[in-house]
Amino acid sequence: MMSRIRKFLQPLFLLLVLIVVANANCVKKAEDQPPTSRDGVSDGSGDRADQPGEERPPDRPPAAPKGEVGRNEYTIQVGIFDRAEAADQLAYELRAKNVNNFTQKVGKRWRVCVGRYYSADRADRRLRQIIDMGFDKAVVVAPEQ
Repeated sequence: MMSRIRKFLQPLFLLLVLIVVANANCVKKAEDQPPTSRDGVSDGSGDRADQPGEERPPDRPPAAPKGEVGRNEYTIQVGIFDRAEAADQLAYELRAKNVNNFTQKVGKRWRVCVGRYYSADRADRRLRQIIDMGFDKAVVVAPEQ
């Protein structure tokens, strides 16, 4: 009687083990994935990678949202670049550290900014946090700059 049960259960057990192993190899770990809007990293509005019909090569990070700083707002400039791709790379690095950001075209250059603040004190506090994360070239940009 016991041998019949073993003969019946052994193939089922092997099938179950195969299913578990196959699923474990198919699922990517969350830390292997770039941050997304579902992670609360970026709202995605204006993200060029989300535009319908636009394909992005797999080796390039997604582009940062574009934005404008208001006339009476301070912002933190983390970097400024001649090429949009370089700005997008810095924006991706910021998003990987859960820092919401946007890119802004200033003349012929691209500025990567964090936040919009109505007071210099709030901008300075956030600036210290950004510098502590390793972005030591960050500066506060006053209104009308």
